[in-house]
Amino acid sequence: MKVWPSALRLAQHFVAGIVLVVGLASIVGLLDRISWVFELADVFRLQYLVLLAGAALAAVLLRRPPLAGLAALLAALNIAVLNIPLTPGASAAPASAKGSLRLLVANVEAGNTDFAAVDRLVTRTRPDVFGVIELTPAMARHLRTALPHYRPRALEPRDDAYGIGVYSRVPLSAHLERFPADGGPPTVVGRVRVAGMPVSLVITHIHTPFAGSIHIRHLDALTAARPQFGPRAVVCGDFNTPPWSGPLRGFAADSGLRDLYGNHAWSGYSWPTWSPLLRVPLDNCFVSPDVVVTNHRDGPSDGSDHRPLIVDFGIAKR
Repeated sequence: MKVWPSALRLAQHFVAGIVLVVGLASIVGLLDRISWVFELADVFRLQYLVLLAGAALAAVLLRRPPLAGLAALLAALNIAVLNIPLTPGASAAPASAKGSLRLLVANVEAGNTDFAAVDRLVTRTRPDVFGVIELTPAMARHLRTALPHYRPRALEPRDDAYGIGVYSRVPLSAHLERFPADGGPPTVVGRVRVAGMPVSLVITHIHTPFAGSIHIRHLDALTAARPQFGPRAVVCGDFNTPPWSGPLRGFAADSGLRDLYGNHAWSGYSWPTWSPLLRVPLDNCFVSPDVVVTNHRDGPSDGSDHRPLIVDFGIAKR
């Protein structure tokens, strides 16, 4: 009989510890609006929500109403940040679009040697344009012969994680730029026609927040370059941060672009392939108002730690 009170206290302390640690991370993550230093605490919001909801239920069962209330309040904070709708709403009718282009963007991972998986990805999805992130010299040599129907339009293979390239089976002009210009990683800036209208395609790989302020400077440089992309722009890639983070929300607002997840970002998942429990939508596309995303989905595995992203888009009808 003496074991039960001891076990009860231990369980209460354990749940209180979860609420304290996860709740603190939930609050600290809000400060990424102030400094990139706090951005890492903003990544796993969905996981915070699940843990806090479980802790709230556990606290009720353990007869700790104040702790249950605090956990529920912190869970609600994460619901608000993730913008999860609490009531079912009518689905908006998809906007009509002229023309269509399929873009495949894949972070193939620099250490990935499963070249056949990348070949299968392209064969199954048949993109018009294929953007490759973490393109290594070995992968570039393989793709040059493995994709006979795709021409390399702009490539910078590298041995680190910031090689990049674009292959296309439709007419497309492209070149490489750096954002920021003083030391930023290469980004492909291309121009393609959809329904006879020019559209800028930008394929980029944003530095991880672990790299420091270059992460924010990269986004700021892309924002500053937004006017040169023209009225119709599609900016895609591995952003190394989720859509609900302060820096990425700031990028979307300042550039006048919208991300393809909308208010369903909380259900998105592109990384890591090795643990669905840690699911985060790091790979994304941002489009201008005149561009309509008609469909987007994940592609089959290509041997990477990221899931490839397939985006079909056209031009908004007026």
